[in-house]
Amino acid sequence: MTHPTPERPPLLPTPVVVVWFAALVSWASGRALGALGAFQIPDPYAAPGDGATTIPDERLLALAQQVAALQSLPTTLAIVLGAIGLGMLYNRRGFDRLTRTPAVSAVVMAIASAIAAVGVLALLTIGPERPIGIVDVQVGAVVAITTAAASASAVVLIRPYVDPMVAHVWAGIAGAGLALPFMIAGISPALVMAGAIGLGIVDRVRGARIEREVEFRKQLEAAYAAEHGDGGRGIGVSGLPGMPPLPRAPRPQRPWSEGERRLSIWLGVVAVIVVALAWTAGSAAAEAGLLVAGQGFAVASLGAVPLLVQVAVLARVATSLREALAVASGLLLAASVAMTTAPVPVVVTSAIALQSLAIAIITGLVARQAAGLRLGPLVMLSITAVIVWWLVVLPSGALVLAFVAVATTILALRRKARS
Repeated sequence: MTHPTPERPPLLPTPVVVVWFAALVSWASGRALGALGAFQIPDPYAAPGDGATTIPDERLLALAQQVAALQSLPTTLAIVLGAIGLGMLYNRRGFDRLTRTPAVSAVVMAIASAIAAVGVLALLTIGPERPIGIVDVQVGAVVAITTAAASASAVVLIRPYVDPMVAHVWAGIAGAGLALPFMIAGISPALVMAGAIGLGIVDRVRGARIEREVEFRKQLEAAYAAEHGDGGRGIGVSGLPGMPPLPRAPRPQRPWSEGERRLSIWLGVVAVIVVALAWTAGSAAAEAGLLVAGQGFAVASLGAVPLLVQVAVLARVATSLREALAVASGLLLAASVAMTTAPVPVVVTSAIALQSLAIAIITGLVARQAAGLRLGPLVMLSITAVIVWWLVVLPSGALVLAFVAVATTILALRRKARS
């Protein structure tokens, strides 16, 4: 009896992806404006004359509040869009749609967590003895929305495993118990919202897996009934001869040779070694005063070259993209040499832009060859790669490349060679 391999539908609905991509772009634009120093918040305690004062200038305080609200506007928009995307995801149609009780529970706990967040902020800000910085309506709304999203995501994620009351407890822990204190302690609300979105994606992955399992078992029942000529009567597949108690849907597999497996593993090891050596040598050189800003990142970013090739090998598109991988590697190498030999601001900025361009192009090509994405998703994925390079890889000094290489190498180790 042949086991059909079910097609895997898209994990996330297209509108949800578009909304979350808009949130990412909005957040990235706010970070970019902050890095460029577009908004300078005046110090309301900087009184003219000698000495410091503890009495704020009312005019400067009002101006500081306005500038702070304007500076945080892109992040606020990103958080609102992230929450909208979560709502669209949880309101999905299909196999794992929320039933009435979990849906009502998520809404109730989200509202309760938002009210708790507003109450805690009021307790922290009201009164002269508890100043925590500039907190206005915009900041309060951001904190409340983020807390509500974390709480709702916890309710949805935990719902298949526990009783409703226990789910409410975990929602309170995730929302008012963890998300709110983290934000008060200084964690960015955007990061907390990203965690809530991650919980939503995990729930969607679980739902998609269960849907594939159920569909696969239905196909087994139909095939068994047709083979034994019982008129298509459904039979529990767990009792079929030769079947495991709970048959699992086979995952799509492609031939994976031992040479490809070894190559992908060694490429990951090389990427980790390049970043580790660059950091070790860079730290020693920086302590000796031999490095200029940009040179350490230039060397460590070379770890992206074997990492890109490794990803292409894992996606089974390295052969068809040999020329593109060679060009991208050459651009990364040229940018690294330029930053190392001439670490002036103009050269460093241009080299990083060249690196991000190479990363964006090769990411789009790999995605098109491996997944056959259309133009819209390809553009969004390429822009996301640029944002990640500027706002994640660059601030970490390319250290994050080593962690990514470790993850991809573990993935390569888990793959079994087959003809």
